[in-house]
Amino acid sequence: MGNRPMMRRTFDSVSILSALHSRQYIPRQAGYVAPSHIIPVSKRGQRIQNICASCVDYHLGDHADRSAVIWRGAGNTPNGRMSYRELHERVCRLANTLQDQGVQRGDRVAIHLPLIAESIVAVLACMRIGAVHVVLPTHLDARALAERLGDCGATAILTGDQIRCDTGPVPLKVTLDTALDMEVGHSRINTVLVVMINKMIVPMQSGRDHRYDAVVDWYEPDYAPVAMYENDPLFMLYPNDRPGGFGTIKYTAGEYSRLADYTMDMLASDRNGGALSGMLDMAWNTGQTALVAGVLAKGGTLTLSAGLSAS
Repeated sequence: MGNRPMMRRTFDSVSILSALHSRQYIPRQAGYVAPSHIIPVSKRGQRIQNICASCVDYHLGDHADRSAVIWRGAGNTPNGRMSYRELHERVCRLANTLQDQGVQRGDRVAIHLPLIAESIVAVLACMRIGAVHVVLPTHLDARALAERLGDCGATAILTGDQIRCDTGPVPLKVTLDTALDMEVGHSRINTVLVVMINKMIVPMQSGRDHRYDAVVDWYEPDYAPVAMYENDPLFMLYPNDRPGGFGTIKYTAGEYSRLADYTMDMLASDRNGGALSGMLDMAWNTGQTALVAGVLAKGGTLTLSAGLSAS
């Protein structure tokens, strides 16, 4: 695909790629009135292509069957693979799910997962609907998780049942439940999607908690990417090295696009546009997602660590 700065391209219609793929006519949104919490168009800067469309839809024409994500199994577990066509379908299903759960453009969605296929789908689905994604490290204790959820104002979160690390099992869902029970964070979470990574039995609160596969797979595999502008909020980052506690860095769509371009310019990629799983893990564990977007925008393949994906 080369090193074209795809993330910087601008378009008058970001719905056209999805429309061509689904062979459906998507009508103009005449008379559309943005919700009150959306920044007025006059203050939103230049219109840019939805980054999810750059990462997924752009490749559906000639490279739909190319591997977008692969993961190596642990032990005797077979390898897994997701093509760009399959990635598009999964992203659209989750986008429909989040919207049906009340997530709108500008809302915050937290991702409390290791770097697995579902994590990548979550980042892209948030971009597709114009929601702001924030990655919260899996090693956070309940109080730290509660503080960040309260600070970012997330209304939905994706988490897992349990993962394993060198020091033993990490009960993601139980830690999240404890965090949500704390008043310190003043959480606004009303939707919890639980990825069954290790098929563990975890407590589920009726009406709030849902098994990821049981809910997401039910939705339609098509969702037109929303129109985006340079100044639309898109990503929140909690750096690990901030003195005096955690701090937040907020990125607009335009800033995130430039960050993804810069990240890829600094990356020594192979000729396929892929990135080493260790580099992806390092970036993800610090809350960064620009490397994920950069590799996919180039039509490359993301290679994940062994034995983690629930897919």
